[in-house]
Amino acid sequence: MEKLIFALLCAVVTIGASAQDGKLTVNAGFLFPSTLNATVGYEHPLAYGNALEVFGEVGNHWRKPDFWKGYYWDGGIVYKHRLARYKNGMLRFRFGPQFGAVERKFFLGLEGGFEYSYVFRNGWEFSLTQKNNVNFIHGDTFRNGMLLGFKIPF
Repeated sequence: MEKLIFALLCAVVTIGASAQDGKLTVNAGFLFPSTLNATVGYEHPLAYGNALEVFGEVGNHWRKPDFWKGYYWDGGIVYKHRLARYKNGMLRFRFGPQFGAVERKFFLGLEGGFEYSYVFRNGWEFSLTQKNNVNFIHGDTFRNGMLLGFKIPF
């Protein structure tokens, strides 16, 4: 599993090296049911405030008796469609596929939700993300919650 996470991070860095206007995204938060979540990704801007994000994430169900037995990892790609633009912020709808594993069982899934980003003067962005995951082929079917994070321009 460590090799896969390392490969995802290398892919994100490689993609970011060729695009000067991309952003490194780092998010963390809580998902229901009883899940801690951390996400790292690369966001590539498109026309009219839309964007495409490649991400990898890890999470853990903290209510399990053994903390390290309830973990999951996944990765995917998300299209972010701009819904509203404000003076220093933007509201986007996120949607896309994902794949990963939980407790050594692989799954495919869909992610949808909303993201609000606030841009600071130095170009960094603060993001508040509401996400909903629907996963297939295993017992951890639904996850939804809130993440807080930053986007750092390259």
